[in-house]
Amino acid sequence: MVGMLLNAGRSNGRGGRRTSIQSPPQVLSSVPLLVYEYEDPAVVHPAGSTPTAAAKMLMYSLPERSIVYTHDSRPQAMEGNFFSTPQGWLVILGQVTSEASMWHPLTGETITLPPIHDDHYIPTNCKCLLTHNSAAHPDCAVVLLDVADPLMWFCRVNGGADRRWGQHTYDIGDYEFLDEFRTPSTPTKKVIGSVAALKGKLHFCFMESHQNKMCVVDLDFPSDHGHPPTAEFHEFDVSPEFGIKFPDGICSIHLVESMDELFAVCVFYVGFDPTNVSAARIFKMEDSCSEETVAWHRVDDIGDRAFLLTGTNMATWCSASTNNLKGSTLYFFLDFLLGDRDLYIYDVQEQSMETVQVHDQLDSKVVHTEPYWINVPPF
Repeated sequence: MVGMLLNAGRSNGRGGRRTSIQSPPQVLSSVPLLVYEYEDPAVVHPAGSTPTAAAKMLMYSLPERSIVYTHDSRPQAMEGNFFSTPQGWLVILGQVTSEASMWHPLTGETITLPPIHDDHYIPTNCKCLLTHNSAAHPDCAVVLLDVADPLMWFCRVNGGADRRWGQHTYDIGDYEFLDEFRTPSTPTKKVIGSVAALKGKLHFCFMESHQNKMCVVDLDFPSDHGHPPTAEFHEFDVSPEFGIKFPDGICSIHLVESMDELFAVCVFYVGFDPTNVSAARIFKMEDSCSEETVAWHRVDDIGDRAFLLTGTNMATWCSASTNNLKGSTLYFFLDFLLGDRDLYIYDVQEQSMETVQVHDQLDSKVVHTEPYWINVPPF
């Protein structure tokens, strides 16, 4: 259990408590892993209730191109409410306690985090990421973003007793819905969609008055406990000469940080049919951007890299050659189809696509969160 992992801690010299627990399950050595948590269709829940945990878990290894784990429960070391990050760490929150920790799926290393008290209710379905590639960076923070409401929580990874959780309610505008499509449950406030961390700052894209915008978020942790941690949002225009030009139809955008570079992956669909992918384009953010404008330019080659895209845990990347993959490729799925069974592999240079059926659970219902990657990038 999570509490058992935390109690064996020892000081790491930076104020946080670390411990080397027992070796992680062997299956986790097959990263990158695409993980599905789903409900057995035979399981019946009382009317009006919501499952709190998945009945089954399935892991698909990308290097091995096969299912390497399928079971009625998670591996023991992954118990609790946990969130996968693009940087490789899993953030684990106690289900019945206020304990919180970070766990590395390859080394088994654990970093304890400050407890989450009753004044911070964190839902089970969040985006999660670190602000730095290395958790050892003195300014590294863990960030959780609610996918339904404009709320975020953040905490320094290192710093011992000085660490504490901050909470911030942000405002990036309202969703635009015609009145005839609104219901009492229709969300009104926009939430952060695709987000990535670059050199200690969060970056995300959004639309304002039908214009593409970029926002950079600075986190601050005052040493004076009389002042809570804060999040400051800085809004930028996207320069027209390098602006992301969308053809007619719909498009999904994924921000990917890789080797201290920020990329925007745009997956386009034919018309408004989310089952029909027409193309994918990759843009790289310019290093030299003005104080008011963010510039992007299109790239047709990302070298020996594969970008791994999903919804909730955003996007991550891996070395292609060391994982038996082709370079300059994108891996993503359409969560609108058949219980997320199909993995799409897009070759950026050849502009061609391959479809792989990951599993055959025709009647499965994904629970807890969308399918996600467990991956440790080669920092």
